[in-house]
Amino acid sequence: MDPRLLRYYNRELAHLREMGGEFAAEFPKIAGRLSLDRFECADPYVERLLEGFAFLAARVQLRLDAEFPRFTQHLFEMVYPH
Repeated sequence: MDPRLLRYYNRELAHLREMGGEFAAEFPKIAGRLSLDRFECADPYVERLLEGFAFLAARVQLRLDAEFPRFTQHLFEMVYPH
């Protein structure tokens, strides 16, 4: 397993919590049903769901970052062939 995955996971989880706080501020009625407040989720099932999604998003972001040089190289070859 890639050692950078934990860093990506923590970044994705922090982003989800931040966006969850913004969502809770804008839509308090819906956030109340999900047991979301500004920083922490009181419902353990929702918390596991957020953690699982953060894990999957971290894996996708890690792969995108790893493949970005190849992607841009192919894009440049299409836009500006030799």
